[in-house]
Amino acid sequence: MKKIITVFMIGLISLAGVVIFLTPGYASDWDTAGKIFAGIEGMRVLSGGNIDIIGSMTGINRHKGHSHTSYAKCHPHCSHRVWVPKMVWKKKYVPQHKEYSEKYGEIIVESHYIKYQVERGGKWIYACK
Repeated sequence: MKKIITVFMIGLISLAGVVIFLTPGYASDWDTAGKIFAGIEGMRVLSGGNIDIIGSMTGINRHKGHSHTSYAKCHPHCSHRVWVPKMVWKKKYVPQHKEYSEKYGEIIVESHYIKYQVERGGKWIYACK
């Protein structure tokens, strides 16, 4: 049964493609369609994405996950934010120098590299109490 439906749908789509290809298109038709799409997109932009007619019809606008405000509302015990820094390792060259040691007196420290961590940005997360 699935094969019959698949063959039928392919034939229907092929027939629709031939009909659309052979039908003349006029500039006024595209002008009207452009105005309609501009109006729909304008509503979406002005509402900040809350009104999305085309996205609702196609299913594109389904949000994956929670926004920050809805997460805090759904999980009131996870409502305080904590800054989590992103730490990276930096490498620094230290040239040869002299130091004083109480045990050995004046010593020479040869050139070397040191590695240390620095903060490079980060992100806010909600922490549960």
